Amino acid sequence: MTEKPQLSVRGLDKRFDSDFAVSNVDLTVGVDESVALLGPSGCGKTTILRCIAGVETPDSGEIRIAGDLAQGQGVSKSPEDRDVGMVYQNYAIWPHKTVYENVVFPLKHGDHDLARSEYESRVDSVLEMVEIADLKHSPATELSGGQQQRTALARSLVHDPPLLLMDEPLSNLDKGLRRNMRYELQRLQHELGFSMLYVTHNQEEAFYLADRVLLLRDGEVVERGPSRELYRRPASPFTREFVGQRNRFGGIVERAEASERVIDTPLGTIPFDNVDVVSNGTTAGSVVCFLPPGEVSIGQFVSEGVDTLQFGGTVVAEGILDQRYEIRIRLAESDTELTIHTTSEQSYDPGDEISGYASPGAIQVYSDPEQ
Repeated sequence: MTEKPQLSVRGLDKRFDSDFAVSNVDLTVGVDESVALLGPSGCGKTTILRCIAGVETPDSGEIRIAGDLAQGQGVSKSPEDRDVGMVYQNYAIWPHKTVYENVVFPLKHGDHDLARSEYESRVDSVLEMVEIADLKHSPATELSGGQQQRTALARSLVHDPPLLLMDEPLSNLDKGLRRNMRYELQRLQHELGFSMLYVTHNQEEAFYLADRVLLLRDGEVVERGPSRELYRRPASPFTREFVGQRNRFGGIVERAEASERVIDTPLGTIPFDNVDVVSNGTTAGSVVCFLPPGEVSIGQFVSEGVDTLQFGGTVVAEGILDQRYEIRIRLAESDTELTIHTTSEQSYDPGDEISGYASPGAIQVYSDPEQ
């Protein structure tokens, strides 16, 4: 017997005035699964989350939590009756209360089976999990941003909800804290076994935390799939532009000698069978090619007998990006520019001549949408 999903949303519509905020959205979150809603600001991610939490009422659609109907068919449960935890972007911490008073609030006012005599031990246990037990009696006004975030997380977990809803919870933290909290969230999700629906515009967070990702644009789901698959081989043009960083260049599929198909590109002529063909309809004519910056190497490729693309170009920009060195070059005898990510300690200046190489297998080929 197939286990019921922890969350099931079907045909969710929500309008503000006459405009759709979200349209015909379907999604599921399995038991112990983490799913991310990823997309640019204003695409409807938070509206979906608020409808699931019960703080917005959809115009149509059905929402089931742990198999029970929460919204639809004449049913509209209140937020406190939906048995979910919610972490907001601004944390929603009460400044006039201590950490303990903030965290215990859902136990005092929610529907659960925990005896009042067990409240304090339960709060202590959750504060230990999120590593702020020493702040139990601290006023909220004395907390740092990271401590407020942990307090909000503890409050959402204290009543042991099977489903946790998170709305851009790390966006107000600095980069170092975001990295640490990504790890903490993943650790807690695996240790406690709750299901999680995570809203973010940050792709690093989405692909780090989620088992599956749904990409939204203008209130509709554009593409969905397992995180690795969606990141490495996106199907839709919007996903390819929004997710990750890829060098884009055109190509022409032609017939060479002995009827072998090749792709003529600014990087050189490549046997068609040597590239990663992602979409159908690429047997002839124009195609669009993508090459991740990390798949390009600097220098001359000297080994023989290996099918490798080699090219030269001129440096047009360079600099340190996160923990990588980024170089942008203009290919020789072409207007095409290529971005390269490397950990090489050698630095370059604009105008320097540079050689590089890449494997044809790293190039993803799609049919040209403008054909």
